[in-house]
Amino acid sequence: MMEYAIYWIKEDVARSYFHKSDILHRFLKEYEANPTRKDLRDQYIYITHHISLQAIAAQLNSQALNQMSIQTDGHMLYLTKNDIMIRLHAENGRLHFQCNELQDAAMLLFPMLRNCYPFVFVQGKKAPNYGWVSPIT
Repeated sequence: MMEYAIYWIKEDVARSYFHKSDILHRFLKEYEANPTRKDLRDQYIYITHHISLQAIAAQLNSQALNQMSIQTDGHMLYLTKNDIMIRLHAENGRLHFQCNELQDAAMLLFPMLRNCYPFVFVQGKKAPNYGWVSPIT
């Protein structure tokens, strides 16, 4: 399974860095590699909103698509529809998810996130994929 992190970026930062995704990506990778570095931590706190798994679960449950199942198991959340399964958990204010293909998340998870979190940035843990979930208008 592929693993990705989701960051809820503050609006002013998202508007400034929407067309500079590579800079944001490099900063987030550097922060993940050195989370105890005070300058990186302070900047991370400044540019992101905290994501709560309980809030995500409530939002997803209220927007669940037809024939989609949402289940919680401790600190994990599972989205399933037909043969697609996405596993989510929150850690340090960001949301992590695992799926077989990013297209699975694009079909199930991202549409629901767009409705409640307009400035969401996604990047792969080991995959080189990164970018905004929706365009900024």
